Amino acid sequence: MTFSPIMFARHSQIEAADSNMLQVNKNNVVIDFSGTEAIPFLTTILGLDLNKLTASGLGVKGTLDGDLNSNYSFALYYFSATAFRFVLHTDAAAQLQALISEQQLRYDIEFVTRTDLATLTLSGEQAFDALVEAFKLTPGLRLSDTNSCYGTQSGEVFITAIDKQSIQYFQLVAKAPELTKWQTYLQQRGFDMSLPDVA
Repeated sequence: MTFSPIMFARHSQIEAADSNMLQVNKNNVVIDFSGTEAIPFLTTILGLDLNKLTASGLGVKGTLDGDLNSNYSFALYYFSATAFRFVLHTDAAAQLQALISEQQLRYDIEFVTRTDLATLTLSGEQAFDALVEAFKLTPGLRLSDTNSCYGTQSGEVFITAIDKQSIQYFQLVAKAPELTKWQTYLQQRGFDMSLPDVA
């Protein structure tokens, strides 16, 4: 029987939050984006440099308003030359959907808003190790660019590593019942629920 490791990443140049925290992100939206002209659209219309996205799961932070820390920022994950995933705030999602709809006549692109998926963010000194243990991940990738992000699928959960305001965060993206299970698991391991929306 062969073993296929599930690689995972974290940023090499940024700090972990002081305390181990969990945050349910009620304002996040997941949009799966595809099309034979996905890359020209993302490059031309959103102004993204996708040259670094050479392996499935690698991602880049972007913004619709010029501010990477605003509600109009997003994380974009590469699955293939024709398939991507956005994780973004509801404000940015509405604007992005309008932009895609407006450009669908010029580009062969489609999107699906994943209303079946929710997000949970965790941070803290123990966050990376807790995820590696819980999801049987293989640590090995280091992200040196703070505008880079990384996501990988483990079972029913898409797990991401992202920098927000020079702090390392991780997001779990899954159906609500699955996220509730992992929220309970992480709380039992010392992660406290927080109130502010951090990512």
